Amino acid sequence: MKAVLIILVGSFATLFAAGQQQPTRNTMYVERNVFYLKFGASREAIPMWREYLQRVHQRDPNVHARLLTDVSGPAYSLILEIEYETFSEMEPSECRLTNQTDWKDFYQKFIPLCEKAERTYYKKQLQF
Repeated sequence: MKAVLIILVGSFATLFAAGQQQPTRNTMYVERNVFYLKFGASREAIPMWREYLQRVHQRDPNVHARLLTDVSGPAYSLILEIEYETFSEMEPSECRLTNQTDWKDFYQKFIPLCEKAERTYYKKQLQF
């Protein structure tokens, strides 16, 4: 295990030294969806979202999302954050995630697991 880690670190150091940095995305906007799940529904909802997001990302690597669950605050919260480069990409007709061919079927199966949901859009001002 250590040998593999040294090789990976060494390779990264070599790429960085040669000026070949990892490509960075110009994420300027974040859509944060908070789903308040019914009691016990997280057992079904989390694997459902995990599988769906992995499938979507395999088809379209330009879909950049994060799936979070609560460790404090309101219980049974599932948070989906989607990153966008431009404001127009957040428009539902342009959203890469919701324009997937299997999105409607997936979402119809997910809706019964929710009590309520809320969506907030953020503009990134600074990132380290």
